[in-house]
Amino acid sequence: MSEDRLLQEEVPYLQSIQYTQQKQNQGNFDEHQFEVQDNEKDELIRKIEALESKLKNTIDDKPYSELIRILIWEALGTAFFAYGIVCSRGNDVMLSVYLFGAIFLIGKITGGHVNPAVSMSFYSLNEISAFTMRIYWAAQVGGAIAGALAAFVIVGRVTSPYIETQPIQWMVADFCGEALGTFVFCLFIHIQVHPQTQLTENKLIGIGIIATALYFGRILTYHTGGCLNPAMGVGLGIFESLQDGNWDRLINIWIYIFGPFSGASLASEFYRSVYVGLLPKKQ
Repeated sequence: MSEDRLLQEEVPYLQSIQYTQQKQNQGNFDEHQFEVQDNEKDELIRKIEALESKLKNTIDDKPYSELIRILIWEALGTAFFAYGIVCSRGNDVMLSVYLFGAIFLIGKITGGHVNPAVSMSFYSLNEISAFTMRIYWAAQVGGAIAGALAAFVIVGRVTSPYIETQPIQWMVADFCGEALGTFVFCLFIHIQVHPQTQLTENKLIGIGIIATALYFGRILTYHTGGCLNPAMGVGLGIFESLQDGNWDRLINIWIYIFGPFSGASLASEFYRSVYVGLLPKKQ
């Protein structure tokens, strides 16, 4: 009798343990299910954001009048900067002063890019569309040629950055130098113009920071002349070749095109993926 009684007491106890384990397992399963659903939701949100970014880069959202305004004023600002480059005769401080003047002149209207690499860097951050970027490029190249023409008429001589053909290691070094200088220049720009990272809200000081960034970028790549600007490399280079009838000087112009574009792309990706990610989290 004692054994039967003990068995009768233990059976409900064992059943309660099994029931508790089943509830725990069910709870764990539910939690796992919720985690899977959250992961799927996060993945879906990421896909939607990627699609939105892609659409933003392929569909222009600026009115026609604004695009015309960008085309005209960006060309004027770039022409002013190109003229200043010729007049500065390679002086780094004067180049920075002329960039300050160009951005001050058109910054409120177009953002004051005056550089195709800068425009592409903003495109990489989805700040402008692909079509708007091409408008900037057209204005910048046209403005550089117009500025060179003005310098030829007024000063009588146009000079442009030039790289002689050298051993492959020097060509690679020059390419990397243009990329590094443009990387620093564009990174400073992103830090200053975006509200979450800007160092100052004072517009004049902000332009001064960007102009100083050009000075630093040129110092980092003095062997190439520190162009950091495909529009100037192409516009001034073409005009000087026409002026002297020497087209051989354009053989290595690719360095002044792809070097800055590479540096600008790296700068936008570094800013988005690393710099912003390392900012202190707000409580």
